[in-house]
Amino acid sequence: MNWNKITKHFFTGLIFSVVAASFFACRDDNSLEQLRKNELALLDEYILANHPGAKPTASGLYYFEKTKGKGDTIVAGDKIQIFYATWTIDGKLIDETNGYTKGYLFEPLEFVVGASTVISGLEEAVTYMQLGTVAKLVINSQLAYGQYGNTSGEPYVAGFSTLLMEVKVHKIYKANK
Repeated sequence: MNWNKITKHFFTGLIFSVVAASFFACRDDNSLEQLRKNELALLDEYILANHPGAKPTASGLYYFEKTKGKGDTIVAGDKIQIFYATWTIDGKLIDETNGYTKGYLFEPLEFVVGASTVISGLEEAVTYMQLGTVAKLVINSQLAYGQYGNTSGEPYVAGFSTLLMEVKVHKIYKANK
């Protein structure tokens, strides 16, 4: 193990956490409201430029199916495996299953739908999908990491960040009825 790298990453994460906590603790409701307005303006601009006329679901999720899957639609309680990539709205890749963007796939993410172990935008999106479905998602911060973001873990995501995801359903283990 390279302890210098581990120590460096630990202290970098710690410093980010302290700075982020201080930053958000000093905010008042007006600046939080302004950050949300800025996020929504960027989201509107992105949708207009890339998906004109698209309408979000009731929760605010934008779901665009690229490849239709087969079989039963995923429901709460199903255990699934997905391949995915996640970007910030400005196009920075922040997380992916190993190699997804490079064209090879291994180590899918596995989770039980409805167990609240992934962001709520992804939880909702997979309930529209079947085995083999590939979809693009636009997930506003309220369905992702919220006003505080994910500043202490991986991936690092700033508060009020809209995320773009591409998801492919790899396997479904249906819940016992």
